[in-house]
Amino acid sequence: MSRRFQLDLLVGRRVYDSEGRKLGRVGEILLFREGEHYTVKGLLIGVNSLAERLGVARSLERIEEHLNLRTWHSEDHLVHWEQIDAVEEKRITLKVSQEEVQTLGPDG
Repeated sequence: MSRRFQLDLLVGRRVYDSEGRKLGRVGEILLFREGEHYTVKGLLIGVNSLAERLGVARSLERIEEHLNLRTWHSEDHLVHWEQIDAVEEKRITLKVSQEEVQTLGPDG
């Protein structure tokens, strides 16, 4: 994928694996700096990344601890940029199956 586009437009798009299974929505975009340029490392998919983006992750963790719950956490996924097959207006399709996508625990 070497096309140019506005990265922030990817946030919120649904992500599907190569078999058409829904993984979730893009919550964050991971970048790393190479000199004066930034390169996309991948996309974070899942509820935890959305909570982090909204700035409520720490508050939710404190509430969970206070109530002795671990209910809102689910697994997030890190989709590496090389795993993306197509970026369309409302969806992102991967070259790989869900099992080949890196899973991140509740703590990233």
